[in-house]
Amino acid sequence: MERYDKIKIGVPFANELEADRPMDRDTWLRECFPEWGTYLNKQIEAEKVEKGKLVLWWFGACSFYMKTPGDANLLIDNYSGPSVYITYDGGAGPVRMNGAERQEWMRCNPHVIDPWAFTKVDALLSTHPHSDHCDIFTIKPLMKNTKCMFIGPPNSCKLFTAYGTPKDRILQMKPGDTYKVKDSTIKATRSTDFCALRGGEVKPGKSMDDVGLNYLIETPSGNVYHAGDSSYHDYYYRVGAENKIDIALINCGDSPPSFTDKMSFADAARVATQLRAKLLIPMHYDNWAIAEGDPTEVEVIAKMKYPNLKTFIMKWGGRFEWPTDMDKRRYVYPRQEERARPALSWEYGDKPRVKLVVE
Repeated sequence: MERYDKIKIGVPFANELEADRPMDRDTWLRECFPEWGTYLNKQIEAEKVEKGKLVLWWFGACSFYMKTPGDANLLIDNYSGPSVYITYDGGAGPVRMNGAERQEWMRCNPHVIDPWAFTKVDALLSTHPHSDHCDIFTIKPLMKNTKCMFIGPPNSCKLFTAYGTPKDRILQMKPGDTYKVKDSTIKATRSTDFCALRGGEVKPGKSMDDVGLNYLIETPSGNVYHAGDSSYHDYYYRVGAENKIDIALINCGDSPPSFTDKMSFADAARVATQLRAKLLIPMHYDNWAIAEGDPTEVEVIAKMKYPNLKTFIMKWGGRFEWPTDMDKRRYVYPRQEERARPALSWEYGDKPRVKLVVE
């Protein structure tokens, strides 16, 4: 449903003008969530990527939307869900790792996209079956409003099926498999997500390949590696030796002393170096309060130890263009100064002030 469009921001006595406006909890939810409405969805859909470039948008956590010159539209690990509360008896990985009876995973980042407003997604990639990487609140809308394929390891595909996804739209992959999407190739590589191996939304798999995958997305403009929730492992040296990687998307954060769910910032920088990536974009440090961290740490570590590794810190809803933005270091929200009309300013312009009349 469209947002209420009659709110006059800045008009005096708006409370009186809207005295008869109906309001209930459902109205509040429809008009205020997601916080960004469909603005970003429309921006992404309208984007025309130039030849030789690649555009990424970050929605928070491990969720990236990627668009290529050939109009390949790929969505990875999107999470449109709420805070979650997990229990030991429920079998979730983190509580199995430290033995806690329960944990509260409070969501910190806003909802910057509307999952029901996607129309052009070609493929949804899930790295593993944890709810923030294989999300029913994303899968159901994409199933209904797009023709996208749903791609993942066996246990993610079990969730796709459980959520009602048609079999002909599910692609189960294993390390080494590839899948072509327009001008891009998705290559599955081995995951090192030991937390997913210990438990999740479906029964643990017998091996890592049952529960997790990382993805290398090869495009004519550059290659992007998404490491999901993987932990540090020397295996990434092999991945870097066997593949060309330009951008590494690596999870990191401040895991509690009792369990390790995210890579440390030092490990994230080391993995990006093992991958021989030109640029590291950290992720996942932002969305869960239990493992929240400061990405400044990865900037400092990279500068101290890995002079050939560039870093770029995103902001929620931010847009990154490769290779244009690789030296910018941090995303800055648009300030819209180009829209200013100085001659009409009431403070320093030429136009005389007028009395505001409320109709």
